[in-house]
Amino acid sequence: MIHNLLFSSRTLLAALLLLSGMACHAETSTILTIAPTELSRRMKEPNPPVIIDVRTRDEYSSGRIDTALNLPHDELERRLGEIPGSKSSEIVVYCRSGKRARIAENLLVEKGYTNIKDLVGHWQGWNVQAKSLFQ
Repeated sequence: MIHNLLFSSRTLLAALLLLSGMACHAETSTILTIAPTELSRRMKEPNPPVIIDVRTRDEYSSGRIDTALNLPHDELERRLGEIPGSKSSEIVVYCRSGKRARIAENLLVEKGYTNIKDLVGHWQGWNVQAKSLFQ
């Protein structure tokens, strides 16, 4: 009887741990990456992704990806309503090198957005690609 009770307790504990792990997994979204060449191709499709530049206004003014919305990372939370589409729309986020984009991506996930992509190389990587196309 004690053996059965211990087995039942262990089984119950294992089941609870498994379920709690599944619940934690369900709440997190994976932020995927997209290469500049892939983004360039996707921008020409009928349903291109929403592109968010989270750099400052001055950085955005000095150069940006066509169609990118400028929503600086420190303003993003109060300007979420400016993002077109739904929370499941594909959204590509970039900054100069990655730090501010990570902050913005985590905020978007926290707010329920589920299809977030981090631009590989960010603005610097996009510029390298653009320059190689015109050489």
